[in-house]
Amino acid sequence: MKFVQTRLVFALSAMSAFAQAQQSPSILGKTDVHALLEAAPGVPNTPAEAAKRAQQSGDIFPSFYQRTTEAHELIKQGAAARAKGMPDQVTLEAQAKAQSNSNPIVAGMGGIDKVQQMTPEQRKAAAQQSMAAFQQNLVTGGGRNSPSMQAMMQRVMNDPEYRARFQKMSEQEKEAELRKNMGMVAPPTPEQQQKAQQPIAASNETATTMAIRNELGQMAQHIGEIDSDLAKKDHAISTSKGSHDEISREIGAKMGKVPVVELGEYGHDRDPAQVMALELEQATRDRERAAIELSQRADLYAQRKAQYQEVVSSYDAWLKQNLNQINTSVADPLSGNNTELAVIGYEDGLISLAENLAKYSEEASRDAARFENAYQEKVANRSRAVSRSAKPKK
Repeated sequence: MKFVQTRLVFALSAMSAFAQAQQSPSILGKTDVHALLEAAPGVPNTPAEAAKRAQQSGDIFPSFYQRTTEAHELIKQGAAARAKGMPDQVTLEAQAKAQSNSNPIVAGMGGIDKVQQMTPEQRKAAAQQSMAAFQQNLVTGGGRNSPSMQAMMQRVMNDPEYRARFQKMSEQEKEAELRKNMGMVAPPTPEQQQKAQQPIAASNETATTMAIRNELGQMAQHIGEIDSDLAKKDHAISTSKGSHDEISREIGAKMGKVPVVELGEYGHDRDPAQVMALELEQATRDRERAAIELSQRADLYAQRKAQYQEVVSSYDAWLKQNLNQINTSVADPLSGNNTELAVIGYEDGLISLAENLAKYSEEASRDAARFENAYQEKVANRSRAVSRSAKPKK
């Protein structure tokens, strides 16, 4: 019978959650995060393309970020609309008082209003008395302390013949004997039944809340692991053999060996021709290195997007499965069982994944463009120098 009642309570809880979802349309799952991930600007193929993109950056990246900002704003507005349903301060205070008074110890002390009027000493004494009464009720509840039950216990202890007969009884016979001595207990009223079911329903709701929050935490942790792994791989690209730092050190060492020469009215300095040649060498090598890194980062970008798409697909499946379990009510914020706002926060974070992709591409583009522009500048400087040296002296 108890199993049937438990199943009934679970069924009623599920029906209540479903009815709540139907009455309060969810604002979740309305953003097409997959489309945002696909729309994020990719990594350019060459440093020259990166430089060209830098000139057009006012059209490429800001327009995409405007799109993600609008998506964030829609979710923000939805959350704000939900928050409008929260009780006012007076109602919150009334809920807090009712919640406190539902505690059996506080109730045994006369209620929260009376407790607040007590001195610390009175409060301590009243709490001890209420606790003792509560524990006594647990021990003596359900007819266990009735005169007939006491008599039966005495008989078991003092009458060896009865004790032996009682020990030989089957479980059903022992239960019948106990019930006979406990006396007839009136069946619970509908109100008592409802009150008895409330803790079970609250426990189920709390368990659902904890499960949802735990699953959200695991999904967020997975995203963190993806980003951490990709950050390590990107760092490896920057620091592998032939890096820009390595090129800079090698050129710097060569610069230190350039001889100092007379420059007429300009005084003394390192040989300009050799310095210019080394600067062009560095710019050329940096440009070539930038092309290599762009190719590697394009692969990493594709890997990152694919993993983000998997994250969003997993969330879509999770949301479809759990939508009817997500508590959208803000009428009782003290219970802490509203899970919709937490899910909204996670979904808002998914929009940020598309922004992460764009920012990664933007940074890769900016670095490659810098090396391309430096190379073009050094080539132009060398051309001007050659042109000046080729002119006949007057």
